[in-house]
Amino acid sequence: MLLRIEDTDVERSRQHHAEQIVASLQWLGVEWDDGPVYQSDRLARYRERAEELVASGKAYRCSCTVEELEEERAAAEKAGKQWRYSGKCRRLRPSLAGESYVIRFAVDPGPIAFHDLIRGDVNFEGELIDDFVLLRSDGYPTYHLSVVVDDIDMAITHVARGDDHLSNTPKHILLFRAFGAEVPVFAHLPLILGSDKKRLSKRTGATSAEEYRDLGIVPQALFNFLTLLGWSPGGDRELFTRDDAAAIFDLSDVNKAPAIFDVEKLLWMNAQYLQRMPADEIYPHLRPFIDGRDLAEVRTLIELYKMRARTLKELAEQMATYFADDVEYEADAVKKHVKAGDDLGERMSALHAALAGVEPFDQAATEQALRGLAESRGVGAAKLIHPLRLALTGKGASPGIFDVAVVLGKERTLARLERFIARLPELSASDPSSTPQ
Repeated sequence: MLLRIEDTDVERSRQHHAEQIVASLQWLGVEWDDGPVYQSDRLARYRERAEELVASGKAYRCSCTVEELEEERAAAEKAGKQWRYSGKCRRLRPSLAGESYVIRFAVDPGPIAFHDLIRGDVNFEGELIDDFVLLRSDGYPTYHLSVVVDDIDMAITHVARGDDHLSNTPKHILLFRAFGAEVPVFAHLPLILGSDKKRLSKRTGATSAEEYRDLGIVPQALFNFLTLLGWSPGGDRELFTRDDAAAIFDLSDVNKAPAIFDVEKLLWMNAQYLQRMPADEIYPHLRPFIDGRDLAEVRTLIELYKMRARTLKELAEQMATYFADDVEYEADAVKKHVKAGDDLGERMSALHAALAGVEPFDQAATEQALRGLAESRGVGAAKLIHPLRLALTGKGASPGIFDVAVVLGKERTLARLERFIARLPELSASDPSSTPQ
């Protein structure tokens, strides 16, 4: 694989854009054998090849000003015709010594046909194609010239690109022929639409790979998701490694219809990857979300919570309660499990005493202590489990509460229980049933 950075559009190209492309590919695990090659380093080569076409009569210098071209365009629009360059300089072939000019390719009438690996046979008519610019007046090449020269020099055999480039292909075929080079095989990929079936926008998923990284998407999931945009391996299989994809992918299986970028599907796929990845594999991607905490400190937490998160950010948020000094209690969970006038304070105090006597403080022993207390008091274990979860995590849902207690450790578990018991009068006061009618 050769990585080529097409950066000859001076107004739009910025070095940080190129750096972002390189960084995003590296994060996705896409490796290249050569490059990156920057087109801006090959300007002399493009100028040389453009002059070759002028010398052979296949291109010409054009000195028409912007104002002259605008006059032509306005006249065509007034006449209700589609504007095309009149070819005035093609007929005159001026020497233009010392004058500002562009180099245009001389398009001759006639059919331009090719077979696209995705769209099948495609046909264009030369008389409908403008004499397009190859070299601008500032000496910079247009996209048409630079990519064709590069494809020839770099021995490119297959060109796979977006469907929006289909109209460029006949121009490129003419250039390959003019240079006496073999025309590569083309494959025009379907465009990607947002969930609203319109062209992908920032709102519907058009963003950089780095932004998805910062949202908590793992590279394996994004790679898998992108591979499925416009292509399917057949059957209902949706999860596969890049090696699997490489073994079964075929351009001829790519759909002609536009692909839909479904953010919800990406989140689902990311969750599937998190569930299947061991903690040691998740950790390098999770580390920026947890302030660089050591793997040994969070390995068990990752295993506890990875089944409950769709993104690394969600995973980190759920783990955050273990590192906080104070737990914030969710209002809905408080409303459900803290009732004015019941014996919750007494139950929690008894549970505190029971857990204080547990040794060793492991999953089996803590569960046995709680269930034994529930049986001795003649209540269901849920009467202790749910408020214990609220006391330890502040939430109404969590992984197994005995696993949670063990991860917190005996000292922190008892401290959080004490704080919860101390705040019960305040929490129960928020119960509507405690307010006189």
